[in-house]
Amino acid sequence: MKALRRNLTYANVTATLALVFAMSGGALAAKHYLVNSTKQINPTVIKSLETTDRKVFAQLAKSVPVASAISAGTAVSATSATHAETAGSAGNALSLGEVPASGYTRSECNSQTGQVKGFALVPANGGFPQTFTTLATAYSCSGRGAEARRIGTGEYEVRFPSNPEVLALGTADAGGSLPNADTVAVKGEGAGMWLVTVYDVATQKPVDDAFELLVP
Repeated sequence: MKALRRNLTYANVTATLALVFAMSGGALAAKHYLVNSTKQINPTVIKSLETTDRKVFAQLAKSVPVASAISAGTAVSATSATHAETAGSAGNALSLGEVPASGYTRSECNSQTGQVKGFALVPANGGFPQTFTTLATAYSCSGRGAEARRIGTGEYEVRFPSNPEVLALGTADAGGSLPNADTVAVKGEGAGMWLVTVYDVATQKPVDDAFELLVP
């Protein structure tokens, strides 16, 4: 014991502690090292990690609801969208086949798409008024319908207020009987105004029969 005390010096203690720390530090380093290649990992461990990852992602996918677009720039189905095949409100909702409403026939008198600008059925007879009377069956692109008055036997004046058209086609209305041998002559008197005469082909005289007027 005395011999041990004689040999226990500051230098010996320092050397001994240094050795202990060196050994423990090496053990700690052995538990923490950098993996920079899959070659350093056992293939069985890699396969196990891949399986675990797939399970995690599958579980996450089940817990995430399918997104439903409320507002989107482009969407197959949306409540509001700039472009959508099905939508409550969309930038192209007023289009048909991507053609805007302005590309189709509309009820207005300036259209050059071939729409009908007006039509009228004049139920002419000997008692038809000699003053302009609004016709029940009529349409005008101006929105004001059509009017007619009887001038004399088989002669009528028809007008479409605010309609700018000067061309019209007339035809006899057969009513409940066919054929109808009447002919109809139409003469323009200005924008939206025509003089119409109905003739009986057999007698070659004007006759008070119903006729139709079409404004193309």
